[in-house]
Amino acid sequence: MHSHVAVSSCLLLFLAVLGSANAIEWYRTAQYTGDRLTKQPDVQFGGDFPSDITVAINRSVTYQAILGFGGAFTDSASYVFSRLNSSLQAKVLDMYFSDDGLRYNMARLPIGSCDFSLQSYSYDDVDGDENLDNFNISHDYERIIPMIKRALDMAPNLNILASPWSPPGWMKTNNLPNCPQGCSNCALMDKYQSTWALYFSKFITAYAEQGIKIWGITVQNEPGYCPPDYEGMHWTPETERDFLKKFLGPRLSGEHPDVNILIYDHNKDDVVEWAQTIYSDSDAAKYAWGTAVHWYSGDDFPNLNTTHSLFPNKPILATEATESREEDPANPTWSKGEHYGHDIIGDLNNWVVGFIDWNLILDKVGGPNHKGPNDCEGPDFCGFDSMMLADDANQILYPQTIYYYVGHISKFIPRGSVRVSHYVLGSSLEVASFLTPDKQVVVVVMNRGDQPVTFKLLDDDGGKLQAVKVSAVAHSIQTFLYK
Repeated sequence: MHSHVAVSSCLLLFLAVLGSANAIEWYRTAQYTGDRLTKQPDVQFGGDFPSDITVAINRSVTYQAILGFGGAFTDSASYVFSRLNSSLQAKVLDMYFSDDGLRYNMARLPIGSCDFSLQSYSYDDVDGDENLDNFNISHDYERIIPMIKRALDMAPNLNILASPWSPPGWMKTNNLPNCPQGCSNCALMDKYQSTWALYFSKFITAYAEQGIKIWGITVQNEPGYCPPDYEGMHWTPETERDFLKKFLGPRLSGEHPDVNILIYDHNKDDVVEWAQTIYSDSDAAKYAWGTAVHWYSGDDFPNLNTTHSLFPNKPILATEATESREEDPANPTWSKGEHYGHDIIGDLNNWVVGFIDWNLILDKVGGPNHKGPNDCEGPDFCGFDSMMLADDANQILYPQTIYYYVGHISKFIPRGSVRVSHYVLGSSLEVASFLTPDKQVVVVVMNRGDQPVTFKLLDDDGGKLQAVKVSAVAHSIQTFLYK
């Protein structure tokens, strides 16, 4: 009798282990439901079977390694954050940076003021101070640096990418931080190229003295756009190449050799031209880690693939995206989340290594910015969305649909994961698939259609096939996890 009990116990243990090995953990966010990154009941792999619609994963074919995901510590974001009570501040940080949240491990930081600052400012306003003897980052002490330090306490592996919108006006041809005359008169004066390179170096040093390591910098935010109402500066591919080659690259390689330099930092439509111009010059290319892109020109996914094919050793990082202002933060527009999901999935399937969103948090009308914290209705000044919006007067936080869609990717794809091959048959489902450093397979499946899609999830592990029938309801995104 005892032998039968022992055999039964061993069989049950074997079956339990086998079931666990075949289990698929999955999470869903779906319109018309209460699911928001909500865990669903596990499903089990079985043998292969016929199906009209298939999402097939081949984990033996790998592509780029993933660097990470994050958002931007703008002056405006830090202002709104500072207006929240301690409980809501802790909640915001937890929702972004903790293991229970989106597990952000990237961030963007403006070097000086940008369109999402309460006013225009620089770190050296002394006209003609070529040696930057008066350089200081005191503006950032009050709000920006404290917010970053609290994020670092939760995510010490945070890679911070810093980007300038404009030098101090006195370094520019128009003597202004903005570009009221357009690109015809909004460039760096030749005599201040060395000074501007020094400005980057001093910024990196000043932040290091505050205990904040800068992982990388971009040469210029949106160098092809010259905004009349906020900070900007014009570069052509050729002038950015020469500045990198002759001034910025040598300065940072000597003083901050561990800081990565990214070129371009603008829309995907022109990324091929910029990459070809800069990377075809070996004296410039040797200083550049990779290429930064924004999403405002549209998908342009083929341009990413072309850029990678031409320069496979230069990673591509998505560094800015945002949506128009949300009219009703308590009932956010669902399609905005789908837009983010579509863009990130498309980027990752075309060699992008990570995605950094714009403002981490804004107020309920999409501000503040230069126009002021209580006057942010004009479409030229505000009207932008964020993953989190806050009613600071009533101390209410509104996570937007975007938050959950991005979370289906950032939360489950840690740094060092690699993209793996997949194909979709019989459906317009949007899919991206990855293998984590712990050898867990992550499959993100988005359905932007009005009808549910039942499909076969087929896994090919070195010729060993296993499959399961699952469904993506209308307007949903789901993440499947298994080993």
